[in-house]
Amino acid sequence: MTAAIRFAVTYRSLSDSALISCADSEVADALGVPVDDVEQRQIDHDTTVESIGVVRGDSPGRCFLAAQVLGVSMRSRHGLVDHVMPTRLHSSLMSLVHESAETRDDSFTARRTTTWVPVSELMSPWSALGFVRRPAHETKAVCAALDDLSIAFSRGTVGRAPHVSGPDIGASLRCLLEDLADADGLPVPFAVSRTTHVLLAAPEFMRDLTVPIGEAVFDLAGSESWDAAAGILRDARRRLVIRRAGHGPIV
Repeated sequence: MTAAIRFAVTYRSLSDSALISCADSEVADALGVPVDDVEQRQIDHDTTVESIGVVRGDSPGRCFLAAQVLGVSMRSRHGLVDHVMPTRLHSSLMSLVHESAETRDDSFTARRTTTWVPVSELMSPWSALGFVRRPAHETKAVCAALDDLSIAFSRGTVGRAPHVSGPDIGASLRCLLEDLADADGLPVPFAVSRTTHVLLAAPEFMRDLTVPIGEAVFDLAGSESWDAAAGILRDARRRLVIRRAGHGPIV
């Protein structure tokens, strides 16, 4: 019989957060090793994963033990739920996230389930799990560009925009900037999804600005170079200032 470990999966819609964990005793029984020297790794600004080192034969690896994820539902709407847990646990979590609310107070009630996962699924690919923290000069460049762009949008006046105005976009970019500064080079998928939601709701006449901004913002959910994103944001601010100077407020 294949050894398996039972996981508790919890999702709270009010905070849009998830916790996946297992009992130490079950891990020890399944792996035949004591649960000590647990490593905690921050995969991105919103996600923390715990694992334990295990040697199988001549091959050292890591066994997944737990994860905490923020902004699960918001991230999933924009394809930003990275698979930071075994597939079986990811499927269980998504079933809770998309479960229909049965009562009015569902948002105040945690949704829970349990899932048995074979040890083999917990070992791979978690042995190679890692993160890339962007260097300080890239983070500073993006933060400076976001700061200038958020100020430029915030100077607009509410008028033609039926759903989202310049000040709304400016406030959203400011929130993204704050999270990015706190993350210190780590990706910020939850903050990206919030900002993307606002940008997608912008009126049609602002699309020539909001579409490239959205593409640049999306880059901040990953760990590839952020240099291009900073350039796009700076260009968007320049075009916004030129438009205002020639034709008055766009919002």
